[in-house]
Amino acid sequence: MTMPTTATGVGEPTDLVVVGGGMAGVMAALAAKTPENRVLVVEPSNVLGGQGTVGGVAGFCGDTARVNAPFAELVARLAAHQLIEPYRPNDDRRPYDLEWCAFFLQEMALVRGIEVLLHARVVGARAAAGVVQELTVCTAGGLVTLAPRFVIDASGACTVPLLAGFPVVHEGANRQLPMSLYFTMWETGRKVAPILPEGCPRWTNDDEIPMTSLHRFPSGKVEVKMKVVGFDAADGRGRSEAEMFARRQMHGLIHYLQTVGYRGRKLDTHVLASVSRGIGVREERRIIGEHVLTEGEARRAVIFPDAVAVNTYHIDFHWPDRMERAGTGITDMLDPHHLPLRMMIPRGAKNLLVPGRGASGDQTAMSAFRVMAVVAQMGFAAGHAARQCLETGTDLSNIAVPRLQATIEAGGQSLNLSDYGEYLRCDLFSHEPVFDRDELSRSPRDLRLVRQRDGCFIVAWREGDAVVSAERREKRWAAVPPASMPDGTGAASEVALAEGMLARVSTSTGRLLVRIATVGGSVTATERELAPEVNARVAPVVAATRTGLAIVYVDGPGQLMFWHGSIERIVDGPPVASSVRLNSPPEHVAEPHSLTA
Repeated sequence: MTMPTTATGVGEPTDLVVVGGGMAGVMAALAAKTPENRVLVVEPSNVLGGQGTVGGVAGFCGDTARVNAPFAELVARLAAHQLIEPYRPNDDRRPYDLEWCAFFLQEMALVRGIEVLLHARVVGARAAAGVVQELTVCTAGGLVTLAPRFVIDASGACTVPLLAGFPVVHEGANRQLPMSLYFTMWETGRKVAPILPEGCPRWTNDDEIPMTSLHRFPSGKVEVKMKVVGFDAADGRGRSEAEMFARRQMHGLIHYLQTVGYRGRKLDTHVLASVSRGIGVREERRIIGEHVLTEGEARRAVIFPDAVAVNTYHIDFHWPDRMERAGTGITDMLDPHHLPLRMMIPRGAKNLLVPGRGASGDQTAMSAFRVMAVVAQMGFAAGHAARQCLETGTDLSNIAVPRLQATIEAGGQSLNLSDYGEYLRCDLFSHEPVFDRDELSRSPRDLRLVRQRDGCFIVAWREGDAVVSAERREKRWAAVPPASMPDGTGAASEVALAEGMLARVSTSTGRLLVRIATVGGSVTATERELAPEVNARVAPVVAATRTGLAIVYVDGPGQLMFWHGSIERIVDGPPVASSVRLNSPPEHVAEPHSLTA
């Protein structure tokens, strides 16, 4: 690629410019690239990977087992060299080697003919009638003017929308989700001499230090994440001041770890080995899109007709103005939920998409969809949308959504919510009434349970000669008019689960009981009580789900009840509440690497 060293009056023609080479940006470029088009990634750092490499976040959050084909290729490359931990569904984080991740992303892009321009950032944009017509890029060799047919802004900062005049949200210091600095300490095998430079803070106990997470590795490496508050990540001066403040705070924390110890465990034989290339950023700006995803929609798992990605992560709202860990914020679990194409379209834009943390959503919803496995889906969808527009000569107002969805799914990215739920599955749980006893016949019979697409269920039963049914959609029950008794799971004492196990359901002495066994019959768990008061005259109905069981039964007072949980919920019993578990100070010791991805 030949680039001019100064801006010219005529832009260099490019089919697609991807602004930002993080996980969303790289996946967008990979999805959009064909032998016939020209795709350029503009990245301000010296490597690809964004927060997952430059920001030091060496761990994937979200469901990494079912993202899309390019992401699976990245994981496979890492796993082939034992550079990523196995996928453990109930772990909140999947560690990997960030330097190798950066290299593999680079190679995946280059082998497909994607042009990568490092040490470059967009400093100007011009749009008319919703069409971005020109970008000015500052490079190591000077200013470059580009004339893209389509733009994907995966910078996280909404750089192009801001410069081109599209509306954005900017929370500012002490209102944004806070930044974090990642650094690594290594075991030396001998006592070290702690250093506390002048001007760095001194702490005496764990309640005083910044919110800190430690991840220990068998090699002796300790990865530390340290919260940094009080600065605006989207302001040039604020970001610069945050970097310098964070390094002062870091040296104070290192001195504390070496002399006092985190949770009583000193790192007095460890020294600072490396610091991330840039401070970790959770939030900068968000577009105001054609749709603004709300916290309520995320909590209800709303089903969108223009769904192009699925969020699998929990709410992760860190208090933006509090340094310490205690009461860090909100970490409520969410069911997998759709992310619509419209939330990536700046209001009025015709050839601009914004995947990733800069997409349109309220702050709490964004705190969940901002993580790497999720933004990889968003970027992949944006890339395919751009590709369709380029191939058909249309803009986003005329995009064929069904065709786009089919292309996304053909690329290994399911949009069916029923295919998800494995990530942090032990924390996903429902036990709720379908109808109150006053709405239910005194003698329901012949229960049926039908599992549908997108996490929906239908339950039906007979009342005399009539069939009554209700649908669970978006985590809410509503009566639906039945045509006839649906085909589905009826009364059964045993059902095959998705993991080669059997669930044996019974009622005894007024209790709902479940026993998990292998297909061969050997019992792997003691019989567990799921409900204490059950009407044994109405046989419960059971359906297998991806992660466990859904059961409908009638309780003693006459309520029709729905129970939905994972195998772990049955075998191990209720886990610690997710809000407690996810807020607890993690100090994870990684197991030896396995070749299992």
